[in-house]
Amino acid sequence: MVVKEFTVLKKNGQKIAAKAFIPAEDGKSYPTVIFAHGFNENYRNFQQHGPGYAESGIACIFFDFCGGGTESLSDGKLNEMTICTEMEDLETMIDEVSAFDYVDANRLFLHGESMGGFVSAYVAAKMPERIKALVLWYPAFVVPDDSKIRFENNDNTCFGLELSPDFNKVSMDIDIFDVISKYTEPVKLIHGDEDSVVSLSYSERAVKSFKDASLTVMPGAGHGFGEEDSTKARELTIEFIMKQL
Repeated sequence: MVVKEFTVLKKNGQKIAAKAFIPAEDGKSYPTVIFAHGFNENYRNFQQHGPGYAESGIACIFFDFCGGGTESLSDGKLNEMTICTEMEDLETMIDEVSAFDYVDANRLFLHGESMGGFVSAYVAAKMPERIKALVLWYPAFVVPDDSKIRFENNDNTCFGLELSPDFNKVSMDIDIFDVISKYTEPVKLIHGDEDSVVSLSYSERAVKSFKDASLTVMPGAGHGFGEEDSTKARELTIEFIMKQL
């Protein structure tokens, strides 16, 4: 396994910090997963999954959204971030890594957790021909509903953190279930039945909105999986990806 840290430059000049776990540096190109973290998270919270992918013959690339969290290694501040800026970040990552020697651009997967799942699903629906399949862990399809409530209450915070003045306005009118219906490739959703941040009902609705999707419910799991559930979710994810190859 080879591990590489690198940066990607956005069109606006911002730098995106990233880290790749590659099965080997042998001139081969590998099926590749791009992992998108959730609100106020960063890739260090999830990079422990990288070796599991690489050992299965899958390259995995983690990155920090610009302004995606208070401890982000990428440029930007949390109160500058919106769904649209995160979509731009992910699209930039897709464009950049698709040209890497070790990446098989014809076998590119998106894997998002929480709000990163929302963003990944949206981007996949915009470019279905480029994304072979999609994996979503407790995806935050609740974002538009929560944004509308905050907007109506003149609340510009989330979990006590200041949001961009545009965050709620950008998010609240997105019909995400209509958007994701445009993505026709396979989708795997994994969601806990004790999630108090994003109700399981959102994934239950999503699995019906996608053309080809399945949902695994993790008994007793909340929003963000504990170590045992996280390991199981990764194993299910790798199993799903291998079936698409």
